[in-house]
Amino acid sequence: MSKEIEDKLDEDFLFYLGFTTGLVNKFSDGDEFKQCQAWLQKLVGQRHVGTEQKRNRNIYLSQLVLCVEEGKLTGPFLQHPNEVDISNALEVFGPPATEVAEPEWLNEIKRVHPSVLGQGDRRDDGRTYLATRTMPDGQGAFAYLAVTLADDEPRWLGGGEGVLDAMFEQKFAEKCPPRSNLEAALARRKDPEEIKRVIAFYEGIIRNISDELDGVVTTCENKAVNHMIEQLKENLINTGQFGCIESLPEKQQRIELLLKLHERVHARKQMVVKREDALDDLERSLLPQSFFNFSMSAEDQVSFPAAMWQAAINKDPTKKHMTQLQQYYPAKLVDRFVQLLSDEKEEIAVRMQQRHESIVSQMKRELRKEAEKGQKWVDEAKEACDQFYSILLDVRAQREKRDKALEEIEKNRKRGGVTEKTEIYEQMRKALLETQRSVEDEAEFGRQLAAEINVVNAQTEQIQQITNESIMKVEEANMNLMRNIKKLRGAIKQYEARIQTIQRTTQMVLQGKGQKLLLID
Repeated sequence: MSKEIEDKLDEDFLFYLGFTTGLVNKFSDGDEFKQCQAWLQKLVGQRHVGTEQKRNRNIYLSQLVLCVEEGKLTGPFLQHPNEVDISNALEVFGPPATEVAEPEWLNEIKRVHPSVLGQGDRRDDGRTYLATRTMPDGQGAFAYLAVTLADDEPRWLGGGEGVLDAMFEQKFAEKCPPRSNLEAALARRKDPEEIKRVIAFYEGIIRNISDELDGVVTTCENKAVNHMIEQLKENLINTGQFGCIESLPEKQQRIELLLKLHERVHARKQMVVKREDALDDLERSLLPQSFFNFSMSAEDQVSFPAAMWQAAINKDPTKKHMTQLQQYYPAKLVDRFVQLLSDEKEEIAVRMQQRHESIVSQMKRELRKEAEKGQKWVDEAKEACDQFYSILLDVRAQREKRDKALEEIEKNRKRGGVTEKTEIYEQMRKALLETQRSVEDEAEFGRQLAAEINVVNAQTEQIQQITNESIMKVEEANMNLMRNIKKLRGAIKQYEARIQTIQRTTQMVLQGKGQKLLLID
């Protein structure tokens, strides 16, 4: 039993959580939006085990859904989620009411006679039953709402479990048949504005490359192109296609890479344009026009005068139409139709006029698209014609040049084969022969000078050899003289020493003789 209660609480939790998907955008205040996100993260992200924890979680989530629907947080949701303990949900929000207040419309039902309701004397309890199932990709939902006025269970359930689900599955398959793979792929297409931005990006890159090739911008200013050039260079190196460009100078290498990048970006742009055109044609042929596509540009909108439907709303139904209505429909329904037709004729006229204008505007838009497509073909044909015409002019110029050359050859043939070119050739040949003879004379004179220079060099070498021998002999004689001078200096020093010795001896002898004479005296 506890497991069944927990499963039911989990189902209720998922049911409440489904209401928070699109209602969070109702907050105008950014702080409240962040606070709501924090509460959702707390209630969804934390693990809750047991019946009490899951019940408290569901109570907080249901109250948060009510705050989200009102677009304003109140009560405990004004505090930070980490500061609030959700285990006391019954104390904060109170126990669930045992009796639900009766709505105002129920009083009107009470005043209806029981025979009209077909319920006899049974008590009217006013219980509601709601069954919903959402459709994929946000296309809407199937919903069924019933109010029972009896004690017993309503009979519309079919008397068995799963009957309602089976009926919903059947209706869902009828209203939403499975899409093919091609339709699913077309449904995942990018937004047209994003495709336009991609094409504009390619055009900007092509324009930047052209500006750099024309010298309008420098390499340093072209940052986006520089990044793509690096990627292209790395790709060429990895695929082995960079060898023929690597040997070129840096400037020529940059030009070749820019040309390759221009070619690849232009091819990529053309491929994107052709692919989008093909997908547009395929989408128009496979997918019907969306019922919710009411967007009309100002040039496609059509307005008709209000007097167009004036006669229609003032005209009564014919006798033939009334007879057919009474034949196929109940009298009360026909009377109600005539009454509504009389009371709401202005509204009917306005709606019919709007519908008429919408249909005509749609036709005008389709015609405009076809005209734009035809104009695009005309522009492409005109561009091809211009290219063909430029090629034709080049061919005509080459033909005229060839005709002039043939006429010149014919004139020369009639003059005997001597033409201005042959005369110029003869003059150039004579000048070449004279130049050749002068060059040969200069070469002969150069050879004579070379022979004389060789003789002078030989004499110079011989004189240098003799001079070197003489210098060596003189240096040898000088060395002998230096040795003799050195010997003479030694002998002179010896003689000087002897002379000094003799002088000292003589002085000593003279002094001795003087002393002897003094003694004698």
